Amino acid sequence: MPKKRLFTDVMEAIERRIAAGDYMLRDLPGERRLAEEVGVSYMTARKAVTGLIERGVLARRPNGSLIVNPGRRGTASAIKVALLTPAYPSLHLLQCRDAVSRVAEARRVQFRPVEYVHWDDPTVAEAVSGADGVIVIPSTEPIPSRVLRVFTDPDNRVVFLDDDMTDHGVPSVRLFAKAHITKVFDHLWNLGHRRIDCLNVQGRNREIVRRIGEWLGWLERRQAVGSLIDAPVEPYTDPTAAAYRIIQKTLRCKPDAIGTALMCTTQPAAIGAVRACHDAGLTVGHDISVCAINCEPTGRYFVPSLTGLDAPEIMPLVDRCFDWFAGKGAAWVGPLLLVPPRANLYLGESTGAPAVVGLVRPG
Repeated sequence: MPKKRLFTDVMEAIERRIAAGDYMLRDLPGERRLAEEVGVSYMTARKAVTGLIERGVLARRPNGSLIVNPGRRGTASAIKVALLTPAYPSLHLLQCRDAVSRVAEARRVQFRPVEYVHWDDPTVAEAVSGADGVIVIPSTEPIPSRVLRVFTDPDNRVVFLDDDMTDHGVPSVRLFAKAHITKVFDHLWNLGHRRIDCLNVQGRNREIVRRIGEWLGWLERRQAVGSLIDAPVEPYTDPTAAAYRIIQKTLRCKPDAIGTALMCTTQPAAIGAVRACHDAGLTVGHDISVCAINCEPTGRYFVPSLTGLDAPEIMPLVDRCFDWFAGKGAAWVGPLLLVPPRANLYLGESTGAPAVVGLVRPG
């Protein structure tokens, strides 16, 4: 078998980068910079670039700089979409990213996930200015007014995911409707729990505030009781460990300070709480029920498995956002807030009837 020439490896590397959207928001490097990046000589890089120009993959501007050929097959009418996500590990974020990327792949759209560390991160401005449409998953850090002005600028097509920014005129995709979240509370009530506490360790973004508010409203309507254990962590801090510490401390200082059921705003909080209850000698699912409003894919594989809402199907809603991104000069049509019509409540082993039905532990 003949030995593959080095410049063909460089050509393949460039094409992989193009397919991954690496040059969607920034310019291609020149041959000298490219040679440094991939560890080849200048002449090898130049030969690779020349080959890609001859194949119509790359083109040169009048000033000599390189660009992805806008006329190459399959890209002439393609739109560019960026997904802005906070730069911390999260299965929830991966779920959202997977849904958006699958829509992009089905529509043959140029798609680039972009992580940001804070709202003034240069990648935020690069995504908004370089893409035809941007989907933003917000962090727990408040959005500064100067950044909010960029998101609300009518010349920019921005959609928020897992948040509701419609009061600022920004189209938004909310994952769970009020009726979906109420399923979690009703499940605990139907099991016989009459005191349902709430644990939150996530930063207080708008969605977390809404979930806590839904719990408070539900308690009032049911004339039930419950206490809020609210210990938000700083951005990029582990919420699972924080949940473990706060529940461990609470149970150690006053074992009856938590009722028979503990509703957590997120899965990481629930996982930390389950471990703390276990270490305190409580059998989760019998002595105390613990659940989360939303479960990540791993939730059903824990012991005990976690009760909570499965991630809803959001691809049809994301597809509608892509329609707007691809439109020319058209404003958003229809309601600004999109919500999936259904959400499945997964009944895990972490919830069960209280040992004494109707028991309300003293607070």
